[in-house]
Amino acid sequence: MGTEDDACDVVIVGARCAGAPLGMLLAQRGYSVEMVDRDPVGADTVSTHWIRWPGVRQLRSWGLVAALEKTGCPPIVSASLDFEGHVLKGGPRAGGMEAATYAPRRTELDALLVAEARARGARLRERFAVTGLLVADGRVTGVRGSGPDGPAGLRARVVVGADGRNSTVARLVQSPVVEDRGVLARSLYGYWSGVAERGVRVVFRGRRGISLWPTHDGLTVVSLVYPPEEAPGAGRAALAEFYASALREVPEVEQALTGADLVSPPRAAAVRNARRHVHGPGWVLAGDAGVTKDPVSAQGISDAFADAAVLADALDAGLSGSAGLDEALAGYAATRDAQRLDAFAYTCEQAELRPFGAGFLDDLARTAADAQAVEAFVNTFVGCETAADADWLGESH
Repeated sequence: MGTEDDACDVVIVGARCAGAPLGMLLAQRGYSVEMVDRDPVGADTVSTHWIRWPGVRQLRSWGLVAALEKTGCPPIVSASLDFEGHVLKGGPRAGGMEAATYAPRRTELDALLVAEARARGARLRERFAVTGLLVADGRVTGVRGSGPDGPAGLRARVVVGADGRNSTVARLVQSPVVEDRGVLARSLYGYWSGVAERGVRVVFRGRRGISLWPTHDGLTVVSLVYPPEEAPGAGRAALAEFYASALREVPEVEQALTGADLVSPPRAAAVRNARRHVHGPGWVLAGDAGVTKDPVSAQGISDAFADAAVLADALDAGLSGSAGLDEALAGYAATRDAQRLDAFAYTCEQAELRPFGAGFLDDLARTAADAQAVEAFVNTFVGCETAADADWLGESH
């Protein structure tokens, strides 16, 4: 098997939006943390990019928003929402103050999160692929894997699977799927230069949704969501033509992209909407490893941050002895379900991309004529929760 290192408190498999913040939070509380990731720091990954207000609020609590802006990620302070030609525009606000959101490149965001985790004392093994588990008396006690230094065994009191929707940890512990809604939509996205609009813009036409978010390097992410049955033929050329054609078919989007250039081939995603059982003896899942949702609702990054915060508290209780470890992990799972079930159902409904009914469009027309109603609608879209945010902002300002 190769070498076996001294035991640490926690091994975290996956050092991205769930794993890296969790490593940061545990290390700053004094726990020994070993993070491992099969990719090098800053490797790109398929992502919706957008961090809605709950995720931004979590970043603020960790003191990382200024650091994110220093990477060159622009704040997004306006939103334009177009439902079959009914347009609502506004600047989201929380507690009476501007609520900026962000859509970072994952190359920048993930590297920032890892740097913060390391700064607090967490260790990271890059290019380390987990191949098996260490188990004693039916309890997971670590992982086996291989990296640039060869094979190794890493022993720990708890193994966290924060390794995404194709989680190796979930597979190795045989975590059962408790709900599977399958792939309900597909998406394509690319990076564009020269887009003048710097707010978030979302356009729904028929059973397609198109979103624009400004990101790093003066670029804009332009995403297309569409039903699986509309999928083009295989091959990059077919995907690229389908993507370009779909954008051209919407005059408002074509106008927004006038003079802009696609600087990278579009990337494709087809996400299975599924929930797993997330804990067992010596192991626990976080982020997409436990729940995967279609990117149409853009909640993945914010949910990963929330998991890190809740799981850090649970592990602190279990590892410190203030609660039983298994009891603490069960509490994390219950809290996670309470936070996620409604959002999971909502996302699955949205991913079906059903045409908007006449009643909904009539309501939108009435909303558009009421400034306060427009603000409330935009706030809901970006995830602002007025009462809670007012209290939080009052404490911070």
